[in-house]
Amino acid sequence: MKIGLFFSRSGGVTDRVVDIDHLARKFSQEYHTFIVDDFFTPEGLKAIQAQVAKAGFDAVVLAGDSPLNYSNRKSADFVVNRLEAAGININKISFANIKEQAALAHPGQPQKATAKAKILVEVAIEKVRNSHPIKTRQIAPHPAVALIGATPAAMLAAQRLLERDFKVYIIDTADRFRKFQRSEHQEKIASVITYVEMNPMTRFLLNTQINDIYGYPGRFTLNITTEDMTRDITVGSIILANTADPEATQALRPMVHIDVNDAGLFKPVNPDTLQVFTYEKGIFLLPDDEERDISYIVALSDSVAFAVTSFLEKREISYRIQVSEINEELCSGCGACVKTCMFKASSIDPQKNISIIDEQRCKGCGNCVTSCPTGARDLLTYPQKYLTKAIELLAGGTENIEPKILAFLCEGCGYQALDLAGIEGLEYDVNIMPLGIRCGGNIDTQLILEAYRQGFQGIIICKCGDTDCRNIVGNTDLDRRANLFREILRSRGIDSENLWIVEGLRGTKNNCVHSVQALYEEIKNNGGGN
Repeated sequence: MKIGLFFSRSGGVTDRVVDIDHLARKFSQEYHTFIVDDFFTPEGLKAIQAQVAKAGFDAVVLAGDSPLNYSNRKSADFVVNRLEAAGININKISFANIKEQAALAHPGQPQKATAKAKILVEVAIEKVRNSHPIKTRQIAPHPAVALIGATPAAMLAAQRLLERDFKVYIIDTADRFRKFQRSEHQEKIASVITYVEMNPMTRFLLNTQINDIYGYPGRFTLNITTEDMTRDITVGSIILANTADPEATQALRPMVHIDVNDAGLFKPVNPDTLQVFTYEKGIFLLPDDEERDISYIVALSDSVAFAVTSFLEKREISYRIQVSEINEELCSGCGACVKTCMFKASSIDPQKNISIIDEQRCKGCGNCVTSCPTGARDLLTYPQKYLTKAIELLAGGTENIEPKILAFLCEGCGYQALDLAGIEGLEYDVNIMPLGIRCGGNIDTQLILEAYRQGFQGIIICKCGDTDCRNIVGNTDLDRRANLFREILRSRGIDSENLWIVEGLRGTKNNCVHSVQALYEEIKNNGGGN
């Protein structure tokens, strides 16, 4: 496999601590290695594109910024999109987070931080080595939008969408759309209400229950019940406008797969620059906050309408099929995956008596992988072979005289928590090694056992809170499975009290970083290390 390895100095932030030039020389013996000043500058991206076009790489590793920066910063995903356009499969692009989790986390230890960064790069290389390419489906977007929640802001967004000739479904369990509580605000949008009500492209679906949502970005199917009649409607995009109701949020979560905050309400990708965007392509948020000035509400409504039209006016929308895969030779058709899946993505083929996956429903959370008793399931994005190799590499990167701690970090909260630790100057010991995973539900007990076998003396799993997991039951299934596993650890002479499961983030408190450091110090004070 021909791998292009690109290092970023991150505008001088990373190489103030990590010796980028030393690392590039080390890896240049086996890989095509390059250094740019910053991945997010035109100069940096042009340099990467030129090398990819020239060399024809099978895979690319970006060593620098956190992988989260490519999805939660405005337009930062253009770096990955350009690599895909150059022919690199998305599952053959991986990231070594040497800025937030090496340079910023250990600013006073440049030599140790550089050694840790080297291990993180090796782990990223193993990811592209062991991950299978994933398929991309091209979807012709359907010119209709579902506005869930008949709020005043929804009516404002509907007006903009109708002006662009989209059909608009306004869906609510109430019997009519809601008005502004302040009469002066309602008067200011009276003409908007009339326009929406009189427009032939508007469909009010009031007194309506949403039973199911599935499909592809650009072509979602909503199963709804109105006045005892159940039917399907097809839309290209969904706007969640009733965002201030925890009960409504809880009912929709398994269908739309969006994170919630401490108040149990949907949260955006980034409240500063991506307030109406979610991690689910084609599904947007329209905050419901009548306490704000009406000019703010109008601007936000215009913003979400523009985001939707920009999305739906494309000729085709690319959808990455990041599902779990099935080894049919190993599948016994037991149905464990069917019982485990919260998204109705797994079923049993009655003819073959093996498990099959509905790619329109699968979220790639990995819960089915850990529930499978025969090992027939694996995640395309985090294959078990990669995770096992990553644990081996991370174990070899710690000092023998100090305790070895492995931190499993779920995408939802754990990884963000350790990123924020570096950004906020919260330092932790360099011997605490991070391993990103899809979800807490993706952690097989065999991975925990493998970590102890490789010499880790403590393991901490930083997961989402019990009410926050976007995969709904990933964290609670993890708790049940790992706590049952403690007895097996004790039978093998392993201190099960050194297996911690904590919430990565809870409000402003970074539980993950404080917990990993506390576990490290506890083991060290009890004589841990070799």
